[in-house]
Parts: sequence; structure tokens; C-alpha cells
Amino acid sequence: MNLGEKILKLRKEKGLSQEALAEQLGTTRQAVSKWENNQGYPETEKLLQLSNVFEVSTDFLLKDEKVKTESDEKGYYVSREFALGYISNGKKENLCVGLCLMFWAFSGIPYIMFSGSRTWQLLGIAVCVISGIIAMIAGMFTEQYKYKVLKQEPLIFDYEVLKELSAEYRIIEKKCRLLAVPSLTLFIMGILAIVFTGNGFIPWTNYHSLVFLGFGFGLFGFVYSAGLMEIYELLIHNEQYSSSLLFKLRKKARNKIDKL
Repeated sequence: MNLGEKILKLRKEKGLSQEALAEQLGTTRQAVSKWENNQGYPETEKLLQLSNVFEVSTDFLLKDEKVKTESDEKGYYVSREFALGYISNGKKENLCVGLCLMFWAFSGIPYIMFSGSRTWQLLGIAVCVISGIIAMIAGMFTEQYKYKVLKQEPLIFDYEVLKELSAEYRIIEKKCRLLAVPSLTLFIMGILAIVFTGNGFIPWTNYHSLVFLGFGFGLFGFVYSAGLMEIYELLIHNEQYSSSLLFKLRKKARNKIDKL
């Protein structure tokens, strides 16, 4: 275990955020982050302060050693395989949710295209709605109960696993933003077109089928990219997630229920 790994482990054992530790040391959160990622090293003065805060010797901090992950750390230990399984499962769930909403949005297409035939209108709408329900059911069966613990407990990772996930997150973040921006634009434009048409500012035409088409694709892209970002942020930024008021209230409620 190197210096960065020790700072990360000791900080979590003390229940300190990077900001809180930085404040005690008179430095910045970015500096603490660099130390933990082995992208920089604390000065001698900061090293002495770290030993005082963590109540360990400077020799312990500086000497590299092989240390097994402590089982009594406060939190749920997440292995690389478990984290990757959660990400894979989450992608499938997001895909199903996105498809469900997209198909329901597409139900406006047959309403426009077959305005002269009530039968074909209802048949087309029914196909879209049923397709959405099938996607929703598929998503429900895709969800695996074992991954729910990740949203219920603070998480603990091996340093290398967290480093690997962080690198992957940075790549995914760029891709999701590239997808989210045009998707959100299509989504908003679709809503505005439907609202203006519904209020009589724009007449209904066959071209409105393209509006519902863009609205559906925009909804799918935005929901999928936002969901994917949330999956990675739960793992990478778990410290902020687990320190939120809502997380703490949920955990207290579960503890009380377990005692009943």
C-alpha cells in the first residue's frame, strides 16, 4: 500500500471528506485528490500534519507495504467484478426504460399519419403502447436485487478498482454529454411544437409525425445518458452520495424496520 492509498483509507476511516481534510491541513481539495491518486506528494509540513490528523507515524505513511483491505471498515466492500456487474445491469435497465418512454412517445405518429382512419389510428397507438409496456416489463426482470445494497450503504473500493472506474467514468462522461445535448434539444423542441400546436398557434399536419419521432429519440437519448451517468456517479462519487441527508434518512428508516 503506497502513500496515496494510505491517505485515502485513513481519511475514510476518520469519516472525513476531501474538503474536510483539506481544511484541517490548510490546503485545497484538489491537492488532497492528487495525493490520493499518486499524482503529487505532500510537503514535509503537510506530511507531519497528516500524521497528527490520522494519529499514525510518518514512517507508516511513507513506507510502502502490502496491506490487506480491512474487513471492519465502515461500509460495503465492492469488488471489481461486482462493480462491473452493477454497471452492466444498470445499462440494460436504462435501455429498457429509454425504449419504454420512446415507444410511448411514438404513439403520436399513428395518431397523425392515420388521422383519416380511426381503426388504424387505434391500432398504431396500441402497438406503440404495448411495445413500451414490453420494454418496461423487460426492465423489471433485468433488475437484480443484489445490487440494491450499493444504494443503501457507503461503499469501499480497492484503490486500483476505484482508479480504473474513475478513468472509465471520464470517458463515459464525455460520450454521455455528446448524446445528452442533442437529445435534450430534440426533447424540448418536441414539447414546444406539441404545446404550440395544441394551443392552436400551429396547425396539425402530417409533418407532426416527425415531431413525435424526434421527441421519442430525444427522450430515449436523454434518459439513457442521464441514467448511465448516475450509475457511474453512485460508484465514483459515493462519498457525496452517502453523506447526503436523503441517504441518511433512508438508512435510519431501514435500521428501524430491521429492528421491528
